[in-house]
Amino acid sequence: MNVSKLLLNNAEWLTKLKYIPFLRDIGKHFSVNRMIKAETCKMRLASDEGLNFIEFNYMILQAYDFLTLFDMHGCRLQLGGSDQWGNIVQGIELVRRIQKKTAFGITFPLITTSSGMKMGKTAQGAVWLDP
Repeated sequence: MNVSKLLLNNAEWLTKLKYIPFLRDIGKHFSVNRMIKAETCKMRLASDEGLNFIEFNYMILQAYDFLTLFDMHGCRLQLGGSDQWGNIVQGIELVRRIQKKTAFGITFPLITTSSGMKMGKTAQGAVWLDP
């Protein structure tokens, strides 16, 4: 088995997207009703800060990233924290709808503080590993 490693920047394909074709060709595969039922959306909608448009579209962009990695590199498995499950499922389903192929996802429990709060780059307290 010949396994290679890649470190990619999704800006390579996301910055080239044209908005209207993206909405027409990719956005049609997403149900807003289903998106707002995702736990992360429900929590943000219930919070004082609310949910902004960019955050709402994050699920679609992450799914598109997975589709692009599938198309460009044959990537069939997406890994992420348990809070990303809904986004990962959307990517798996986007691959299935567009490419008629099977893809997979695995999540891992989040690392939390002693009080149970998520640790990460957006939630403060990230632990950066430096080889």
